[in-house]
Amino acid sequence: MPRYHFDLVDSTTVADEGGAELPDDIQALDVAEEIARRLLAQRPELKGRHFAILVTNEDGEEIGRVPLDVLH
Repeated sequence: MPRYHFDLVDSTTVADEGGAELPDDIQALDVAEEIARRLLAQRPELKGRHFAILVTNEDGEEIGRVPLDVLH
């Protein structure tokens, strides 16, 4: 099963050191959205500051981004 990483990014990166094994890219993006929602619930001051959860695969290739600004 592929490993994905979920980094908090703006002009800098807070790296996900562990990652998660998930079946596919779609599941990884779903997990990124859940991470973003939990992060905003815990840290509402991050909204409006252009943060995103960057999803990369085990080869370091970008799968997608979930911007915190678009979540409700």
